[in-house]
Amino acid sequence: MRLIIICTIIFGGMLFSTVPGKAQHPTTREAVQGKACYSFGDDETPTLAKRKAEALARERAVSGYRVWVESSSKVENFQLKEDLIQTISAGMLHKVVIDEETSNGREICIALSAEIDPQDIDMEVSRRQDFHLMKNEITSVSFNADEAFGLRVWLNKEDGRYLEDDALIIHVQSDQDAYLKLDYFQANGTVVHLVPNFYRKQARIKKGEIYTFGKEGGPERFRIGEPFGDEVIKAVASVRPFDDALTSTEDVSNSEAYMQTLKKGLSDQSTDFKGTERGIKVMSGASVALYTSSRKVMDFKKTLEK
Repeated sequence: MRLIIICTIIFGGMLFSTVPGKAQHPTTREAVQGKACYSFGDDETPTLAKRKAEALARERAVSGYRVWVESSSKVENFQLKEDLIQTISAGMLHKVVIDEETSNGREICIALSAEIDPQDIDMEVSRRQDFHLMKNEITSVSFNADEAFGLRVWLNKEDGRYLEDDALIIHVQSDQDAYLKLDYFQANGTVVHLVPNFYRKQARIKKGEIYTFGKEGGPERFRIGEPFGDEVIKAVASVRPFDDALTSTEDVSNSEAYMQTLKKGLSDQSTDFKGTERGIKVMSGASVALYTSSRKVMDFKKTLEK
């Protein structure tokens, strides 16, 4: 599986896509096998039953694979582990071959073989687990400054679940006039700086007004692309413009390093030798979680749900 950030944004009519480099490694695929049976009911067809049996066989092939067993041992969150195995089963098996298909009345059994890259599996498990831990820190109370201030951030989908190519629209509202920082922490450990950024400088928002980013016809438009998984939109409000250290000249940067810089800025309220306050004088912070998925993985999950 190729992990590429695609954050397509239009600022002032300028379109760009950010694709960071990826270290290449030689393919070292290994063989895996899986077998599963599915008994279908009166309201199901043999074709659907076959798809279900194959999906289950794919999961068996992954769940029995030694690298998955070893790598997933550090994943304690059940929902994360289930999502990982479905993602790998849907999109990270290569040269899948149906070795045997048998039916007995309403039961259909599928035996298959495939190839899998152990380095891809280990990398996928590690990045998901690392971001799961980081997400908890990003959304924690200690990283949200003054919650009583009243800064809200919400999305165009109430459940926060997005598919590949879906439009992402972000709404922000503040109880006071403020400067706004808006960042998109992605599933692969990078953060996209939505506001401010290279094209849009300091953003001043007014008390009570709703500001929308990414809407049709607006200066910015965002569409969901790789990487997929748990992600976070983070908003921070300040009474004064943000320091240069917190206004990245890059469109995309490392989440962990940026988060440490941001946390330091949030807590730095010291004074210089002239007695002038330093730091950003933060009034509030807010965050909203979202989950992104490829259509291939979502189709696989739907097959198992039917």
